[in-house]
Amino acid sequence: MSTELKGAIESLGSSWEAYKKANDERVAKLAKGESVAELDAKLAKIHADVEASAKAKSDLEIEIKAQRERIEELEAATRLPGAAVAEKAKSEYKDAFLGFVRSNGRDNEAERKLIEVGKKDITVGTTSAGGFAVPEEIARQIEVMERKLSPVRDLVKVVTVSTSDYKELVSIGNTTTSGWSSETGTRNATNTPELREVTPTSGELYAYPKVSEWALDDIFFDVEGWLTESVATDFAIATANAVLTGNGSNKPTGLLNSAPTSVADNASPMRAAAVLQYVPITGAASPIGLTADTLIDTFYTLQSAYRPNSTWVMNSATTGAVRKLKGSDNNYLWQPGLASGVPDTLLGRPVSVWEQSADVADNALPILFGDFRRGYLMVERAGLRIMRDPYTTAGYVKYYVRRRLGGIVLNNDAIKAVKISES
Repeated sequence: MSTELKGAIESLGSSWEAYKKANDERVAKLAKGESVAELDAKLAKIHADVEASAKAKSDLEIEIKAQRERIEELEAATRLPGAAVAEKAKSEYKDAFLGFVRSNGRDNEAERKLIEVGKKDITVGTTSAGGFAVPEEIARQIEVMERKLSPVRDLVKVVTVSTSDYKELVSIGNTTTSGWSSETGTRNATNTPELREVTPTSGELYAYPKVSEWALDDIFFDVEGWLTESVATDFAIATANAVLTGNGSNKPTGLLNSAPTSVADNASPMRAAAVLQYVPITGAASPIGLTADTLIDTFYTLQSAYRPNSTWVMNSATTGAVRKLKGSDNNYLWQPGLASGVPDTLLGRPVSVWEQSADVADNALPILFGDFRRGYLMVERAGLRIMRDPYTTAGYVKYYVRRRLGGIVLNNDAIKAVKISES
């Protein structure tokens, strides 16, 4: 374990202990009818410390995982014929690409070199789609940063496709049967499962960062770092919003695009294909609008088949509310991940912070819970493309980076929503 990761875990542990102590004091004062304004302010500060430590731990774990996967990929590649030549071609393409980005559009030689070098790197493909391919290493860095900024790619099912006409078939309801028979007895045909065809809606996700010509002329300006951060930030936010609430018009259809209902799984008539089930608030209403009973009800409303790989999703503000909740045994429902690779948990299942989720408010849907890999499908075309625009804004160069991306609810039984409503 690295020193940085160990430090983040220790910081998370100490912050959590301070949080519990302050909240216990707050609960005791509330029971006596005393003012808790000062403790609320203290809790907010400690909550920020807990969030910062958890984020630092998560970011380090993502980096470590990416490094390990890259090492394994390189080790596997070395066993293939021509591996050294292929890696050299990728390196040459990346150097030529960065030269092209830095050239301000004034150096035709940089563009010509990028075209020539690109012919040697088989991962680049042709420029028939317009623009140039973003080098594999930079695209990988963008994806790693996206994962730090949003949990979407780690949660849902992601499929790389070569066509926009991708479909999946999903078995719905409990329509299959099995049976028992003696050795020579009659075997009746089992029911054929009812299948639903799911077709993702797609669009072109793009980022359009710009940089001054002066910055590009500065040899110390980190072109690679700037491009990676700018594109990853725009992509992560846009993807998280679309997967949550996208309307399907030139973008993914989001989980909450169709308003969730209280209709249970396998009810007759069944919910529409993209409609989730919500669980209303139960138990004595708390000042924050959430109750332990509601979260427990949500946990068990999700079918047992989906619970082993289930995850809670909410934004940072909602985590601050949920951390205060206790069960009937007076223990906190929330527990921090105090070991490498161990996430924060709620009722024993991992929690992912999805900042684009709604805040706790009347009739809002601030929490989702379920097996997102079985519940939502994201499809994308392989690779990123980039085009340069040195003309639109005087003194600046813009870079149009794009990716084809789509998504749809795959199995609406696999994810539940918590609704801040009593019915």
